[in-house]
Amino acid sequence: MDTVIGTSRVRPDAAAKVRGETVYVADLPVHDALTAVLVRSPHRFARIRRLDTRRAAQLPGVVAIAHRDTVPDTPLDFGIKDQHLFPREYVRYAGEPVVAIAAETLEQARAAAAAVEIDYEPLPCVDNVEQALAPDAPLVHPDWETYEHGASRVLRGNICGQNRISRGDVDAALARAHVTVTSNFRFSAGIPGYIEPRAALARKEADGGLTVFCGSQSPYGNRDDLAAFFGLAPERVRFINQFVGGAFGGKILMAAEWYAAALALQCDRPVRLVFSRHEDGLNVFPRHGGIATFTSGAAADGTLLAMRASFVFDTGAYIGYGAGTGLIATMLASAPYRIANVDLQATLVYTNKQVAGPVRAPGGPQATWAKELHIDEIARRLDMDPLEMRLKNAWEDGDVSATGQTLRSVSVKEALRRAADAIGWQKTRAPGHGRGIACSWWFSSCSRSEARVEIRSDGSVHLHSGNPEVGTGSAAAALPIVVADRLGIDPSAVTLTLADTATKTYDSGVGGSGSTFSAGLAALQAAEAVRARLIERAEDLLEARREDIDLHRGKASVRGAPDHALSFAEIAAGSGGSISGSGTAPEIGDPEFDAESVESHDFASWLAPSFVASAAAVRVDAQTGRVEVQRIVTAQDVGHAVNPTGIIGQIEGGAVQGLGFGLTEELRFGEQGIENPGFQDYLMPTALDAPAIESIIIERPSGEGPLGMKGVGEPPVTTPAAAIGNAIRDAIGTVPYTTPMTPERVWRAACDASAQGPSEYSSRST
Repeated sequence: MDTVIGTSRVRPDAAAKVRGETVYVADLPVHDALTAVLVRSPHRFARIRRLDTRRAAQLPGVVAIAHRDTVPDTPLDFGIKDQHLFPREYVRYAGEPVVAIAAETLEQARAAAAAVEIDYEPLPCVDNVEQALAPDAPLVHPDWETYEHGASRVLRGNICGQNRISRGDVDAALARAHVTVTSNFRFSAGIPGYIEPRAALARKEADGGLTVFCGSQSPYGNRDDLAAFFGLAPERVRFINQFVGGAFGGKILMAAEWYAAALALQCDRPVRLVFSRHEDGLNVFPRHGGIATFTSGAAADGTLLAMRASFVFDTGAYIGYGAGTGLIATMLASAPYRIANVDLQATLVYTNKQVAGPVRAPGGPQATWAKELHIDEIARRLDMDPLEMRLKNAWEDGDVSATGQTLRSVSVKEALRRAADAIGWQKTRAPGHGRGIACSWWFSSCSRSEARVEIRSDGSVHLHSGNPEVGTGSAAAALPIVVADRLGIDPSAVTLTLADTATKTYDSGVGGSGSTFSAGLAALQAAEAVRARLIERAEDLLEARREDIDLHRGKASVRGAPDHALSFAEIAAGSGGSISGSGTAPEIGDPEFDAESVESHDFASWLAPSFVASAAAVRVDAQTGRVEVQRIVTAQDVGHAVNPTGIIGQIEGGAVQGLGFGLTEELRFGEQGIENPGFQDYLMPTALDAPAIESIIIERPSGEGPLGMKGVGEPPVTTPAAAIGNAIRDAIGTVPYTTPMTPERVWRAACDASAQGPSEYSSRST
């Protein structure tokens, strides 16, 4: 049997995408579809005093109108029931959907939207995290005390989340430290940055059920949420995922799907809702902005003795998926370092902004950027090489995390050394040039996933998986490789059906670096089942022992007698027309940890963790603050490289996304809400801005992942910004402690350092 695992393969969906043949939701040719638009709040915070759609409903072409009085009065549940599909008494951010309208044409729908009468009473807003925490701050949710919430969730005024990790005695350790450093940081919100705006098409079926065409990261989960909200059995709701034009965490939560469904259930016509780029920007689920403070103490030899860190994240008007950001941030705050005394806290607060979401590696770039700049400050204070200090304190096998998890397959030191060697760490730097390094860890996740593999009477191999393809190739490329490897065929021979809930192959979706991990386990199990049945049937037909049968290029043959063979088609035909097998990702519990070390923390140990380090080389013009990133190297432990081409793509994409977080991307908010909802003035790096990028794959197999793999997609976005920041400081002696590190901020940091010492978001040492 030829081995295909670990060999570079062309993505099976690449040619169709290059030729423009792939079909996205907005491209679907659906007869008689109505066009939908949304009426959005112009206010950041206001009471709805009156809502009247009667005049709009009488206009030509209008078929359906949905608002607070036409949908169930059921709050959405993300751990805190703080949000309704349409706002009932208050709008809490500019751009919040208040009314949805479906009409024959876009022009008619827009005319009806303009005719909707809404009387608002504007209210004082909460603009940022500092204001949210002020004793006299307005309440984003005046009725917060009435909300139901999970037992582990903290809800108090504008605070909607809190967690803590603590071990040892931080104060005592700081008191005996040779040096203590305090650093203050601010990070801006940022968008996921996918190319395809949100879109959905919904159709009510004759039996009262619903079909939704979408581009989601979690079609099964979305289906279940939508069915529960509208009181439908999940079996009567079908989600059909199309190709997804990028997601990066931004398409886990539903947006257009909700409103298209609410309208479609009112009429007997399909309803299509497609956001413009501007409108998508108003409905975006951005990366959390916020602030952080770190205080750490170290011995004279560089041993880290203690760390106290606190984050405050801006989760916007509703909790959404915000809790995960705070949980992950505290798990990253002291990692991957051996620190006996830690006190790590994160707080989530409401503001009158768009709901923040689980953008790729939620909390990862923010926490890693702050922590790694802080580590460099300590090294500089000790006059110690930053790489040497990291290597001195980095985890090794058998160490424990801040929460007491015993660590295995730890590769952080190898990642640091290889990234540093590749960037030329020890080489002499020219004036204005600098090198920086940063490291971190990340989790793999194993959620519910099912798969089915069929060999049909024509010999074709079909894989059904509920895992969606969101542009990364983790489903379209990796899953066929897993199946093909077990069946001895080329991956191109595997026909893939993804994320149609009618296939009844449930999958929890793309997120948490668990797509290939979970779906790969299910696909591997299904392929093993089919392989066993193929060989069992061939054993009878070929009159040979199963241990002597090989599967190769669509045939089962007897070892040593290659002509004594049967094709898959012949075996399937002799087995009633097809051979199939199903697989399910096994339930894998999280590793043990010390429950005494955590408060309100339900993500305190990480499955099959991976380790990553990035190094960057930059040139900085101190007179203008311009930063030229010349090179980024990322070394990442992937467990086992199932698809090296896909892994390199993820690492390179993470480097560019990290470049944007670090230097250019900033979602700005003003009196009217988001000021830059489109790509024309949101500075996202393109291929022309990308520096030279080197990807180094490290393989330390896990005991849990399919074929030893670990999660791949999120780690490489966490470290590049921190490496760039440390390289800036290496070049000019200072760095801004605010993201993005724009030329103005770099220039001001240089001026402050030379004129009057550190600014508010900077560092101080004792």
